[in-house]
Amino acid sequence: MISDLINATEKIRKAFLKNDSFKLRQLSNDLIEEAALKSDKILAQLSLISYSLQKLLSKPHIIETEKWNKIKTRIDFSLGNATGSLRKKNFNEFKKELNNISKRVFEVDSSMGNFVANLYEKARVKQASRAYALGLSLRQSSSLTDANEKDLLEYVGITKIHDREKTIKGINERKKMLEGIFNE
Repeated sequence: MISDLINATEKIRKAFLKNDSFKLRQLSNDLIEEAALKSDKILAQLSLISYSLQKLLSKPHIIETEKWNKIKTRIDFSLGNATGSLRKKNFNEFKKELNNISKRVFEVDSSMGNFVANLYEKARVKQASRAYALGLSLRQSSSLTDANEKDLLEYVGITKIHDREKTIKGINERKKMLEGIFNE
């Protein structure tokens, strides 16, 4: 478990330093899927961080400011400390560093963002909706990312997640499939 967290944190850090938004988005999706499967709030928080960093990198009005290099250095420092804490098996310090990163993203977006709704709060809802799409209940999904249930319900309501129908094979199709398996 610890090696998985170290690996995920290092991948986030590496992608962030390379300004690789695509990789950060991919990592956030992979992490929320694993978090949903394992009901793991730490993996969910790593997913939120990865998603939020990807979003920050996509905002020219933030990354083109004089403050950005200092902000990026601080986030990188916290990601490095988080990994170091895990290597020392200091899980409390690791969680503290994740909270520092989350807080920093929240503060950056609050002070420099163009929208009233904060990026980190949107990330909670977005990633909770992914967990919901993977089969978790609305309550489990919101609990996993600490998303506001009402906001999650509204978001899911404007998406097509709830409209997806599973294709159910009829008895004849299932019978043919089984016959094919046993006749080989």
